[in-house]
Parts: sequence; C-alpha cells; structure tokens
Amino acid sequence: MNKRGVIIAAVVVLIALVAFFAYRSHANKVAEEKERARQEQLAQEAERARAEAQRKAEAEAEARRLAELKAQQEAAEKARLAEVQRLEQEAAEKARLAAEAEAKRLAAEAEARRLAALEAEREAQRLAELRAQEARDAEAARLAALKALEDAENERKAAEERERARLAAIKRQQELEALAAIQERLAIGRMVYPDDYKRRRHYDMNVGLMQSGLLAAPEPVIPPSGEKK
Repeated sequence: MNKRGVIIAAVVVLIALVAFFAYRSHANKVAEEKERARQEQLAQEAERARAEAQRKAEAEAEARRLAELKAQQEAAEKARLAEVQRLEQEAAEKARLAAEAEAKRLAAEAEARRLAALEAEREAQRLAELRAQEARDAEAARLAALKALEDAENERKAAEERERARLAAIKRQQELEALAAIQERLAIGRMVYPDDYKRRRHYDMNVGLMQSGLLAAPEPVIPPSGEKK
C-alpha cells in the first residue's frame, strides 16, 4: 500500500473517529439535554405537586381555621344566647319573686287594714256599749240618787212626824200628868178615891198615847168558846 492510501485510510479513520466522538459527544449532549429537560420537568412537576400540596394544605388549614373560627363564633354565640337566656330567666325569676313579694305585701296590707277596720269596728261597738252602759249606770245612779233623796226625804219627814208625835205625846202626857197633879192636889183631904182611880188615870194616859200613835192598841181578848160576852 502506498502512502496515499495510508494517509487516506488514516484520514478516514480519523474522520470516523472524529465523527464517532462527535456523534457520541452530540448523543451525550442530547442525552444530557434530555435528562436535564426530564429533570427540569420532574422538578417542575414536583414543584407543581409541592405547590399544589401546599395550596391544598393551606386551603385545608384555612378551611380548618375558618371552621374553628366558625365553631368558636357559634360557641360564642351559643354562650351569648345562653347567657342572655340565663339573664332573662334570672330577670324573670326576680320579677316573679318581686311580684310575689308585692302581692304578699299588698295582701298583708289589705289584711292589716281589714283587721284594723274590724278592730276599729269592735272598739267602736265596745265604746258604744260602754257609753250605753255608762248611760244606763248614770241613769240608774240618778234614779238611785233620786230614790235615796226621796227615801231620805220620806225618812226625814217620817222622823219629823215621829218626833212631832213623840213631842206631842210627851206634851200631852205632861199636860195629863200636870192636870192629874192639880186635880190630885185639889181633891186631897176632901175626897175618898175609889179603888180603880189609879187604873182610870193610867187608862186615860194610855188612850192619849194611843191616839198620838206612840202606843199600839191592845189586841181584843177573845173569850173561850161557851163563855158569854
């Protein structure tokens, strides 16, 4: 083989090697570019998945936050409504107790007024009865006083009448005794007195006393049956 052939062969081989290495380098570059593109795509997909997952997580977190906030708001509203209801119930209970207390107070006042009126009526009746009794007692006392005065006046008059009768009887007896003494002095020495003289003198005195009311008349003597009067 001549030189030219060797050179051509060497050139061909060199070109082939250059072409091979160039192809291989190009293939490697293409492969690297493809791998890079695939990695970039994977990275983009991973980023999209991460972003989607983050978005979902954020959305879920926001949903949970909103749910918790809503639950808190509902709980707060429920607590507020419960507190309002409790306050309303307490106010209603206080109003009921106040109404019952007011009703009891009014009933007690009405009962007190009723008892006071009843007591006043009883007191007025008692005072009326007392005044009526006092009037009856005063009238009875007045009548008793009048009766006492009348009795005293009658007793005084009777006493005066008895005293006048007694004085009259004494005067009459004294007059009779004086007359008897005078008659006795005049008759001494010239008259013989009968046995019944003193009895007749005493009989005359007794008659005068009976007539003046100072001596009771003797009861008549009833003879035994069969005797003549």
